[in-house]
Amino acid sequence: MNSKTKKLKTGNENSVIVIILAVLLVVVLGIVGVIVAKDNQGIATFDGGKVTKAEYKVYYQMFASYLQMYGYSQDEIPGEIADKAALDKMILTDAKAAGVELTEENKTELDTIFNDEEYIEYFQSLGFDLDDLREIYQNDYIIQNYIQKLADEATAEVMTTYITSKYEEGETIDMNEYDTSHILFSFTDESGNTLDDAAKATLKTEAEAVLARALAGEDFATLVGEYSDDTGTAANGGQYTVYMDGYTVDEYADAVTTMQVGEIKAALVETTYGYHIIKLNAKTENGRVNNTTEREEYANSLFGEEYITAKNKVVDEELLVEFVKEIDPDAYTEESTETATDTTTSTDGTTTVTVE
Repeated sequence: MNSKTKKLKTGNENSVIVIILAVLLVVVLGIVGVIVAKDNQGIATFDGGKVTKAEYKVYYQMFASYLQMYGYSQDEIPGEIADKAALDKMILTDAKAAGVELTEENKTELDTIFNDEEYIEYFQSLGFDLDDLREIYQNDYIIQNYIQKLADEATAEVMTTYITSKYEEGETIDMNEYDTSHILFSFTDESGNTLDDAAKATLKTEAEAVLARALAGEDFATLVGEYSDDTGTAANGGQYTVYMDGYTVDEYADAVTTMQVGEIKAALVETTYGYHIIKLNAKTENGRVNNTTEREEYANSLFGEEYITAKNKVVDEELLVEFVKEIDPDAYTEESTETATDTTTSTDGTTTVTVE
């Protein structure tokens, strides 16, 4: 009887222990669930996704000091970073839907960065979680690959429409591509100092002597290799493609449009960079639709105000202020935190905290 009683008692104790453990497990999981839920709260939300607090923290660590360096106030920075993080995630979602992935080159670069002890020590000194940081880097590669894909795949018709949309009605549009070569005699010396008037006069005499040799029929590429100060083009015979897109200095662009194919400009062309000897190698009608710079501009333009609005992006300003004050108590002024729930929408469709 005693043994049976003892055995029965022991069984009841086991049952009680199991019940207690089950209750504790529910409580612990509930606490963990609350913590995870808080970490996963959306600083910004959009159709199909959100920016969690953990993700925002990495962005804040990465970009706050840069924005401050570029003149953004402490009150503006948190909202600007929320907009940046949200836009990145929106584009990333579309990129993955389009099947865009990391290239092998991307993977190699990532491995190089995150296996470098100096980089790792630096990141850790700033308080970065390396896994979170690597994901941000990885996502940025995918985003850039997606933008490049959109730029590459834009048709000639699409690019013509995009380029012409930048001009006023009736304004002349030059859609040609000009393949030029040039020899630069730079106004800057090897130490980075600007030449004085006397040195420029001497330089002009030297440039005119080389121009005379080019006009006399000497091999242009050979002269480029011997005399040009433009290190970016000298190794390629001075080759420089020109589009009338505003990125080539006016004096050079204007000179090119007046030349015939095969012609060497009979006079030096002076720009802010120095004296140029210019040769026009080829001219392609409507070649501007292949302009890499404008193709990239076009691809980036797809993610402007209309895109953001269509995705229904919303920044939770109250949560933003609360969280940023946790990770950076100096982020806001007293005035800004009092009005932090008021928002304005900028010209690019982003939302920022306002200060009265």
